[in-house]
Amino acid sequence: MPLFSLYLHVPFCVSKCGYCAFYSEAQGGASSSIEAWLDALSREASRIDAIWEGRPRLRTLYIGGGTPTVLSLFEWKRLLRILNDGFDFSEIEEVTVEANPCSLTDGHLSLWSDSFVTRVSLGVQSLRDDELSWLGRRHDARAAARALEKTCSRGFDVSADLIFGLPFQTLRTWRDSLRRVLDSGVGHVSVYQLTLEPGTPLGDAEPLLPDGYLFYRFAQWYLPRKKLEQYEIASFSRPGKECRHNLAYWRQEPVLALGPSAWGYFPENGFRYRNAPTLEGYIPLTETQPPVTEAEQIGEQGLSRGIEAAILALRTKWGIDTASFAARFGEELTEKVLRVLRKIPPRLVRFFEGGVCLTPSGMRIGNAIWVELLELADERDVKLSCD
Repeated sequence: MPLFSLYLHVPFCVSKCGYCAFYSEAQGGASSSIEAWLDALSREASRIDAIWEGRPRLRTLYIGGGTPTVLSLFEWKRLLRILNDGFDFSEIEEVTVEANPCSLTDGHLSLWSDSFVTRVSLGVQSLRDDELSWLGRRHDARAAARALEKTCSRGFDVSADLIFGLPFQTLRTWRDSLRRVLDSGVGHVSVYQLTLEPGTPLGDAEPLLPDGYLFYRFAQWYLPRKKLEQYEIASFSRPGKECRHNLAYWRQEPVLALGPSAWGYFPENGFRYRNAPTLEGYIPLTETQPPVTEAEQIGEQGLSRGIEAAILALRTKWGIDTASFAARFGEELTEKVLRVLRKIPPRLVRFFEGGVCLTPSGMRIGNAIWVELLELADERDVKLSCD
């Protein structure tokens, strides 16, 4: 049995942010719904055990949402028991929990300290009250700063998420949020450009957004000067503080899914699957069968699988290891990928002994490079998703 990463989705929020397209139920975390979800999680974990004929061994666990901190301490204790009973943590390297400043409590931090949780990812988004208000966040800058401080003081590895590209955001306010986050002592920062997703309140309103290029470029300049290296397109960390779970995605390692709308992946056969996307669909399925409702298989030696591997590797500072890539996908595809990358201006792509990666400038236009690689795909292969 391989070592797995596990993604567990908590589908509850106190309220939905105007930009969020992730699945969650904005009901304040009604206890009856949470209890039914926990029952379903327990059933799904038992089915996973049966499929693998024993408790799967975990390398990483990521508990995301939604808002995991809407769970009460009683509900968290039950969740931790379900995980302990269903999975083998003897070789665990990292356990991350997402948290919101408005619902994170000292009780959460104490409980996590006494369990296997090692890392907390805080949805800060900004440390400016006007920006937080426009985004529809339930916390203000003071609450976010307090959450950062107390989480860091408990000894967790702490990551902060920040959003750029808001209508009235300036480089000065962006720098202020970055500076104050770093002053708290976090070892990891993720930066995301605000996007208008269809079906969300902000997406439907279609506000005029600024070009995010300058904000992203500033983060690439500022954060490394504060000893946070860019190791992935949206991620910066101090040495050794990279998110091991996210690296499992970029390296196409095996991932198990738990909970509604969660995705899993098996690299041996290129099989990717998704659980039922809503609570209403997920809970009944767990009573009779695995709750998988969507799946795709990328050919083991096909162009699609290899091109996806190349794109995912190029998201990271390590890039493509050409020997390993050739061993997996063949010399012919390796040469095709390298031929595309050699045509790209050298300020965007860096070739080194044994591999190739994007430069910081290349990361700023990564989507354009992905398009060049996707043109290699054979039309007979399964359609790719590189979001």
